[in-house]
Amino acid sequence: QLKLFLRGSTMASKYAARQYQIPAEYPDILTAFTREVLRVQPANIYEFGVRYFDRKAQGLPDEGEGAMAPQLDTLEGLTAEEVEHIIVELFEQYDEDQNGFLDPREFKKLMNDLQNKLQFPEEDIYKLLAEADRNKDDQIEYKEFIPLAQQIIMSLYAKTRLGKHADQLDAHAESLLVHGMSRVELTEVVERIFQNFDTDGSGTLSHAEFVEALKKMELGLTRREINTIRFQVDSDQDGNISYREFIPFAFDLLHKLTALRLLEQEVENDSLVHTVTDLFRSRDVEMTGLLAVEDVRDLLASADLGLSRLQIYTVLSEAQVNSDGEIAYANFVPRAVQMIRSMLKFENSILHEPGLIGAEAEAQFMQYMDDVLSQLGPACEFMVFKEAIEGTSLEFQEQNLILNSAVRDPENNNIVNVAETKRLMWPIVKQLRKQRPSSRG
Repeated sequence: QLKLFLRGSTMASKYAARQYQIPAEYPDILTAFTREVLRVQPANIYEFGVRYFDRKAQGLPDEGEGAMAPQLDTLEGLTAEEVEHIIVELFEQYDEDQNGFLDPREFKKLMNDLQNKLQFPEEDIYKLLAEADRNKDDQIEYKEFIPLAQQIIMSLYAKTRLGKHADQLDAHAESLLVHGMSRVELTEVVERIFQNFDTDGSGTLSHAEFVEALKKMELGLTRREINTIRFQVDSDQDGNISYREFIPFAFDLLHKLTALRLLEQEVENDSLVHTVTDLFRSRDVEMTGLLAVEDVRDLLASADLGLSRLQIYTVLSEAQVNSDGEIAYANFVPRAVQMIRSMLKFENSILHEPGLIGAEAEAQFMQYMDDVLSQLGPACEFMVFKEAIEGTSLEFQEQNLILNSAVRDPENNNIVNVAETKRLMWPIVKQLRKQRPSSRG
């Protein structure tokens, strides 16, 4: 109604006889600002308004546009409402034409921007599109986008959490290794130990001498860790090891093995570790300790862990793949399980949080309103729209709020733009529910 009133209006100043013509685009500017307020729901609307119009004056995009939503890099401690805000922001950021859908081009742009973080094959982008496009119309509606967005957020949360934990393990591993020595000092100690076993000064040790030298370091290396070091150093498998080639990268390798052992100790009693390990061993018929990436992917998909295609690729992104496309799964399993556990924790604590304003509530609301309004078409008379809304199971206040917020046709105030009104329904209903959460069951 304000928009209709403003079109073609003039404004008089009490300090001058002159009248000022309101620009024709002013109603559209107000509408865009209102939508942005409903989308962001700022704590201080005045400060937000200053920032919003300042960015417009400078020709800058709205906050949150132009790059991957910044919250995706800082996901620790999010509430369900904050996750929902990220999903809305993510959808609107890539819905470049603002038509309420992600077409294949927009969807591919989103997934390409995520590819470096989640490392899924580019050829799987259209498989992900097909899985998300439930009604098979070659475009992703917001309600279809919610499940995929949740997977994206869970995956990035798990990677962020695992990365932080890996940093902590690395620091702990380094403290165990150096015992107050610098990296250079430790390297010199390793070299002296090897030289003591190299009685002929040839620079090489037999397999037995090399193993004894490693044990002499008293690092608590396991048989598997010793074999890992031996295989990396004795590349031609002739039994003679040139330890001088090993010394320059000794610290890094020992550091990595110590961090891995700390991680294994953390998860050694996790039943999921044993389940996944047994699963991989069942495919490793030759007992090489190696599986092809495709085999690991297929086994994770068949394990009934509740992982989506995108989440499986996120887990696989933590694997070290050798030149033959194989994964040493004993080293991979602890990291994979921590990644899976992080996803499940996020899902249980955030995405399944009960309430009437979360992502699941939004999906249910939009599906319900789609069913209610499906017969009305893109526009209809207000009384027809009113009858449809009053026939819903929504509370009286929610019905009134929707009716009062209905977007009218600028040329005919009796006509409601149903499609545009539907886009605005959830933000205003959610805001009402947030203000009186205790009044609903």
